[in-house]
Amino acid sequence: MKQQSNFLRCNIVSSALVLGLMMLSVTACTAIKPGRLIPISSGHSYLIMIDETAPSNAQVRLSLASAPVRLSIARNGDGAAISRVTCADGRAAAFDGLSWVAPPDCREFTWNVALEGIDHTGIDASLPVASYSLNHRYWLLPERGAFLRAANSGGMVKTTLRLKGGRTIVTNLMFPSADQPPYYAVIGSEPQQEYSSSELRLRVFGKPPQYPWMNALHNDVLARWAIWRRDLSSGKAPSVIDWVWVEVPPDAAPGYSASAGSEAIISQIKLRPGDPDAEAKARVVIGTSAAHEGFHTITGAAGQAWPAWVNESLANHYAITAAQAFLEPEDQKWLDVFYIAREVRTPLLNAQSRYTAGDGDQAQVFYTYGARFWRKIESILTIDSNGSGRLAALIAASNNFSDIDLNSANELASFLDLHSDGKAGPIVRCFLIDENCAVGTERSTH
Repeated sequence: MKQQSNFLRCNIVSSALVLGLMMLSVTACTAIKPGRLIPISSGHSYLIMIDETAPSNAQVRLSLASAPVRLSIARNGDGAAISRVTCADGRAAAFDGLSWVAPPDCREFTWNVALEGIDHTGIDASLPVASYSLNHRYWLLPERGAFLRAANSGGMVKTTLRLKGGRTIVTNLMFPSADQPPYYAVIGSEPQQEYSSSELRLRVFGKPPQYPWMNALHNDVLARWAIWRRDLSSGKAPSVIDWVWVEVPPDAAPGYSASAGSEAIISQIKLRPGDPDAEAKARVVIGTSAAHEGFHTITGAAGQAWPAWVNESLANHYAITAAQAFLEPEDQKWLDVFYIAREVRTPLLNAQSRYTAGDGDQAQVFYTYGARFWRKIESILTIDSNGSGRLAALIAASNNFSDIDLNSANELASFLDLHSDGKAGPIVRCFLIDENCAVGTERSTH
């Protein structure tokens, strides 16, 4: 989900924080094993071919159960890397400026995807493109840069990576439906580290920062994600999450950026030279953002249509909770500066309307004021807690608020009043529509 502040720059899933003043942005795979994410629909499938001897090109084949009228550019994409869209029998699909018109009765299509080499140029982790790193032997295939869609349903993706020595790696993944986090695949043969628990596995690609606490952080976020997978996911959550660290473009400002998709998160960091607090800030930002991104990946897998204000504010609420358990006491001041005490106050539904109209800066309201809203709600709920708290228990019991109009202050207030002895209504109306805010209601930070 898109998140920015002035230290940390973090959609569904992106985050960025600028180290010094910090800038934050947060946007939400490997062979399928038991427990691996399963698509909502398997009516179509993608086959991707990559050859390490020709790393800058991928060939994609899409097979469909029925002939479509047209193929559309996947979510948030521009189709710039896609070329030679044809029916499998050689008939060309005609591009009309918005989508590709399918030849009659064609149910199988092919196209080429140009992949960017990023070892020397870097990449924006908050808006990743189809790319590859020969230094670290991985290929990054985000939905926005490599795929065309015939419908909003989910499907399957089979990727065949042919290595120089002749070995072939076959990866089977889900392709998400339109109400899940976007497709992110990290296809690689050499993860830098792997971490496992009984429920979840984390693979780290690229070049993560060489801080002495990174190993502890990886183990901590893996444990936290596993708990959320149990307590917050109302559907089939991934059992493997890939975390890839990409190089920062040479002209990028100091900061941290990240984004997340269906089964992977992408990060990068650039420290400000001479900042004596840079490492402490990095520990706060990396730990909090990793939790934020993992929340998107895990909860989004069930498929839901939360508005941005809910999606991003809940992710930061749980990320802050996770960070407080991991960080050292002396780190709390930076957690306060970047996430808790920072005041970006606008009624949440007002910010949602502006965000929907294209004002991405409103996301900061979700990350700070929205997270504060959920802290207030958590404190007055009466439902029995699960391992992740009372709010988590309510989210799970209500199937991700599936029957609630989350853009209606009255409807959300009525629902939460049922689980708070009637205490939630004033808080909801204050934070969502700025109505009758009691003294201190909207200013409480903890």
